[in-house]
Amino acid sequence: MTARSLIAALLLSLATTVLTGCVDDGMGTSPSSRSAPSDPATVEDGRAIAEAQCSRCHAIGLEGMSPNPAAPVFRTILSRYDQDVLERELIDGMGVAHKPMPQFQFDPQGTDALIAYLRSIQVTSPGRLLVEERCARCHAIGRNDTSPYPGAQPYRNLGQRWTRAQLRDALRSGIIAEHDASGVRFQMKLTDQEIDDFLDFLKSIETPDHPAPR
Repeated sequence: MTARSLIAALLLSLATTVLTGCVDDGMGTSPSSRSAPSDPATVEDGRAIAEAQCSRCHAIGLEGMSPNPAAPVFRTILSRYDQDVLERELIDGMGVAHKPMPQFQFDPQGTDALIAYLRSIQVTSPGRLLVEERCARCHAIGRNDTSPYPGAQPYRNLGQRWTRAQLRDALRSGIIAEHDASGVRFQMKLTDQEIDDFLDFLKSIETPDHPAPR
């Protein structure tokens, strides 16, 4: 998904209303001036916008998958899409590719609030980001959740099946993933740094009943 198509999806979700109105008064601030840490009230306003307008399709919180599998989870969006581009196009306005073809243009305050909320929930751990982007559509990546795809091993159970050395060697050469009878078959192959990040993530979710690979 391109940055422009993501923005189109966000705009479609926000089509009904945005916080303080939908028309830019021409006095919007530049993206760089909105990069400072946001106050809690602005973040909460952004959360309210996301909850009311976006949650039907997108996962807007710190956990969980999007109700629409094609809609990216909000907690990783800014790792893949440039924040300045997202801010600028939300304010400048753009046509959304659906019928009818409205032109959306958003008030800087509403845009500020939504971006502030997105910044507040972004995943920062490299290992967590890796599994969120590559694995979470099929695998349970938390301590208690269920894998979205039946047959996909919850990551908290990997310590029962692999040692660290075995898992490192397998990921370095490439693990063939083939879940049940889905017909989906791909190779999970990571760099040494990605493997370190992945193993750190597994350590972060371990419990006494579900230890990480040793």
